[in-house]
Amino acid sequence: MDDFNTIRLKRKVIEKFKEYSKKTSPSYSETLDFMIAFFEDTGLSPYDTMHNPILSYTRALSKRTKAVTTILRNIEKTQLIPTREMLESLFEGVEKEEPAYVERTQEEIEASKSKEVKLMDYYREQYDTTSKELFETKEKLQSVLNKLVYVKNTFGNNYYRLDISKKEYEKLKT
Repeated sequence: MDDFNTIRLKRKVIEKFKEYSKKTSPSYSETLDFMIAFFEDTGLSPYDTMHNPILSYTRALSKRTKAVTTILRNIEKTQLIPTREMLESLFEGVEKEEPAYVERTQEEIEASKSKEVKLMDYYREQYDTTSKELFETKEKLQSVLNKLVYVKNTFGNNYYRLDISKKEYEKLKT
């Protein structure tokens, strides 16, 4: 069991804390722990003026964004620009070759189209069969779920019972 210690606080502060703790968590320790975690996670101080919390969050995000931008600029200067310059220097002497175009006959074009059509037909058939199988499986599962009965047990845990015959069970197995 945890060790408990006491802290001396003013009566008015204790009353405020008790009211707040009832709203947030079941114990005073958890409430205080949550409060400390909030301040640690957000980097805020209890002494910060929170007249405009959106403004304070905006300032914190702005600082982080500036830090990320400086990191990215540094990466660009030290890594990306020198790499690009090296690649450009490698490709300066290389001449671009024009691609050689190959003429195809009308028969070759039709043959390639027929192959594409055959492939599309094959994939369409496969899609249709798998869609039908999925639909049938969903229907079977739904019918099985409809046959579940919730049993409230007086001495043990409650459970679900599948209310089907042995023949139906064997059919589902196969």
